[in-house]
Amino acid sequence: MSKKWFTGPEARFAQALQKELLQHSMAPWHRRGAALLDINCGDGLFLPLLWQCGFDVSGTERSPQARTQAMQAAPKGTEIQAAAADHLPFADKSFDWAVLHLDGTAAPDVEAAVREALRVTTRGLAVTFWNAVSLPNLLRRLTLRSMPWPGTAHAWWPIWRLLSGFSAFKMTLQSTLCGPIGSWHRQCPMAPWNSSLRSLPLGAWCIIRLDLAPLRGQRGLALRLRHARLHNPEPVMEYGSSSLRQTVNKEGNS
Repeated sequence: MSKKWFTGPEARFAQALQKELLQHSMAPWHRRGAALLDINCGDGLFLPLLWQCGFDVSGTERSPQARTQAMQAAPKGTEIQAAAADHLPFADKSFDWAVLHLDGTAAPDVEAAVREALRVTTRGLAVTFWNAVSLPNLLRRLTLRSMPWPGTAHAWWPIWRLLSGFSAFKMTLQSTLCGPIGSWHRQCPMAPWNSSLRSLPLGAWCIIRLDLAPLRGQRGLALRLRHARLHNPEPVMEYGSSSLRQTVNKEGNS
């Protein structure tokens, strides 16, 4: 992630929407007593959120400096191990869920990282990445090519195609930060647009979620949130047994 500009209001705004999207995407996942692995956790941005959502969280990070920062940010007792995404130090099916962040992962290494994440996971995987073909990046390339992109960029459709080759019960895609980079702060009149169009792969930051088996009827509610509640589900891009379609997620029984 570039440090030239992504350290001020833009960073805080973007990170808030990233957390909101991750929380929303994982809303159907059950978490009571469930173990979740945060792969390539970086400086630990999402670790407190995942813990607050009720998961038993562990993390992996290759960079010693980032790992030190993650340990400081993580909830007490969270284990963070040194590991590359394509070689995790865990036995098969060690976790219920996993989140794999592709920031810093080159395109040729994505498949190996996904296969390794699925090896240690039994119920589901969420893959996050900065979208190279998003509206903000296209506008940046047309008007402000000198402005750096906040992370390693991946086009969404090769990742979707890769993930659809695995035996997943269902896939969903959501994105956020769909406005131009100049609108990534609260004072901009266009700021609300950044959290719109979640169901389309137009935003700068995407999540593709694989459910490896049907989700149980009981909805997975946050266990440790004190002040915030999960947002109601919205339409997402969904992949069924063999077709791509738009559907509206429905709340399960509480």
